[in-house]
Amino acid sequence: MRTLSLIVAGATALLATAAGAAPAERSFTRDGHTYVYTTSALDAQRTVIEGHEVGRGARFRLVVNGDRVSGKANGVPVSFRAAQPLPTNASGATN
Repeated sequence: MRTLSLIVAGATALLATAAGAAPAERSFTRDGHTYVYTTSALDAQRTVIEGHEVGRGARFRLVVNGDRVSGKANGVPVSFRAAQPLPTNASGATN
């Protein structure tokens, strides 16, 4: 469960950095754990953030819709409200 809590805690950082993210792989480190992820537009309102923890392979797939985030982290369903909405053009989607 430590991995799950780190992924959820790191998702706020993801939301902030994903705003300028291209389809290229990006990473962040939190509490000594490094996560690699990509973002892509699902449609005009939703962005998908997919990635894994380096070294452990714990995978996550999160769908961001405004300030709502849902998906799976290490096989466990997650759902939470982000501190701020992800811009709709975060991964190349047009308004």
